[in-house]
Amino acid sequence: MSHQSRVRFAPITLALITLALIPVPRLWAQDQDTESKMRRAGASVEVYKTTEDAEGQAVSLNLYVFRPHDHKPSDRRSAIVFFFGGGWKSGTPNQFTEHCKYLASRGMVAMTADYRVLERQGTKAVQCVADGKSAVRWIREQADRLGIDPNRVVAGGGSAGGHVAACTGVIEGLDESGENSSVSSRPAALALFNPAVVLAGIDDRPPLDPEKVAGLPERMGTDPKALSPIHHVGSETPPAIIFHGKADSTVPYWTVEAFCQAIEKAGGDCELVGFDGQGHGFFNYGRGDNSSYESTIRHLDRFLVSHGFLQPASSDDATSLSTIDLSDDTGRQVIVDREAGQYLGHPTTCLLEDGKTMLCVYPKGHGRGGIVYRRSDDGGRTWSDRLPTPDNWSTSREVPTLHRVIGPDGTKRIIMWSGLYPARLAVSENDGLDWSPLKPVGDWGGIVVMGFVEALRTGKGHYLAMFHDDGRFFTENGKRTGVFTLYQTRSTDGGLTWSTPESVYQSSDVHLCEPGCIRSPDGKRLAVLLRENARRKNSHIIFSDDEGKSWSAPQELPLALTGDRHTGKYTADGRLFISYRCQSPMQDRKHRPFEGDWVGWVGSWDDLVGGRDGQYFVRLGDNTKGADTAYPGVEVLPDDTIVTTTYGHWTKGEQPYILSVRLKLSELDAFAGSK
Repeated sequence: MSHQSRVRFAPITLALITLALIPVPRLWAQDQDTESKMRRAGASVEVYKTTEDAEGQAVSLNLYVFRPHDHKPSDRRSAIVFFFGGGWKSGTPNQFTEHCKYLASRGMVAMTADYRVLERQGTKAVQCVADGKSAVRWIREQADRLGIDPNRVVAGGGSAGGHVAACTGVIEGLDESGENSSVSSRPAALALFNPAVVLAGIDDRPPLDPEKVAGLPERMGTDPKALSPIHHVGSETPPAIIFHGKADSTVPYWTVEAFCQAIEKAGGDCELVGFDGQGHGFFNYGRGDNSSYESTIRHLDRFLVSHGFLQPASSDDATSLSTIDLSDDTGRQVIVDREAGQYLGHPTTCLLEDGKTMLCVYPKGHGRGGIVYRRSDDGGRTWSDRLPTPDNWSTSREVPTLHRVIGPDGTKRIIMWSGLYPARLAVSENDGLDWSPLKPVGDWGGIVVMGFVEALRTGKGHYLAMFHDDGRFFTENGKRTGVFTLYQTRSTDGGLTWSTPESVYQSSDVHLCEPGCIRSPDGKRLAVLLRENARRKNSHIIFSDDEGKSWSAPQELPLALTGDRHTGKYTADGRLFISYRCQSPMQDRKHRPFEGDWVGWVGSWDDLVGGRDGQYFVRLGDNTKGADTAYPGVEVLPDDTIVTTTYGHWTKGEQPYILSVRLKLSELDAFAGSK
């Protein structure tokens, strides 16, 4: 049953006189401009409250409502309302337009609210909070008319708007007089973006610098503790997700850590998603390359799904992910090497320019062990016996990786890396017929050196390579630190010498490692796919538009692409084939097919950029022991045949061996069409 909102109304004549006498007409123009922009963006406009500014003049406050395209008044959809940031003194509901449009496309009724602020209405933060509570209450009162479920209303916001949203979730009272207090103003969940949640000291620690603390009572319009969300957390606090930059100097990161801890201590649910190196407002649409916006909106989507406000992304359309199992199709399989009782693992391959000659190296052991070398002259259909190698290849301590490189003078080489400390390199200048011993490249090392070696557009013979380390192997006597660091190094002489590695990203929370690089079809952008080794989150992706000079903030990939050691190539029709090990976050393992197996993914570059599931999810090999499989090589032959190669426990109870699988995407198309 809906209830009519009981708010303050001035007589119509008085309201008209009041509006005519407003001394700053640009504010009315600003409100009109906001309304016009919102209508053009597809929102309808609702007045949720008529109240007063600081001088007693009438103020109407709008909600801008974005509805799903198939929404009906009889629906009972979940809803979300956003409150803009601006230090309680400025800002506009436009801030969350794109968030609303996205969530409406996912099935929510999404709203962004106006509320009173200092520069327009001369009000303090206490009135901002009252307006926020009014908005939540009005949405519930109008639930039947709006086609929403009053029990599934979420409040969100950024900065001061995040504070307003948080207050609706934790603070009793501060309601506007005359409203129906029997209708709750507490939302069912909170979505907070760099919110101000500590406005008074806790444990003798002030939230801000002394000068700002001294000005808080005036800014708040009341005792700051009365408006400090952390001081009001209780057992009824709704579940919350918080997005916050760890380099935020406006709202310190420790304040949201303390707020989350307080919620959890009270028995509630709080998820804090921290972003290394990011400052205040990093999440906004239009900031940088939008990677932070895209990452936060995906996290928010997942949170809303997990708490029942959204359904999982629909798979009804023609581009939905199809699952295909090729693991029993032995006609596609070629055994590259197998030795009774011997562990053979972690291969990489290199296809030469003739489209037929393929080289493969792999260790006799799990990463560590003497390197075995084989060659195919027919595109991987048959393989040579084990070929002779330099003596010190037997001392390899980490997964070997092969890469074709070309020097500034046009000299073609193949290089092979072997990692840990020190990182070492072997070189062949006659397409793998002869090789040098492994030699140290510098006074540094790392894990899985190199994840990739990518030719750069900055000059002939220029290459970029990446690897990771956890503190143990970057220096000679390193120790595990709990921090994963992603490093990059460059060569300008065709891969013979390499620069001192520099850190691209590091975190103790998200363990990003084993990078795999894919260049955009137009050649202008690099994407690096990353394993998440803490197993708390999906795999991640970063982008560079300047040949690796700078990188976007990491963002999660969809679960369909989550796993380890991604290696990808384009096929003739422009689609991507990526091979990897299927390895999910702990919470998703029971429900995902092919967990621990060797898998492939088919999709497009746009799928990577847009965080979409892609077209096909393919099991290539059924691994019978845990997740001990799939450091894959991927090559595409001139006839568009994909040859992908890895190790695994393909026979239960036996040691792993090296296997290739051959396929064409046209075959997957036909298989999917026949299902």
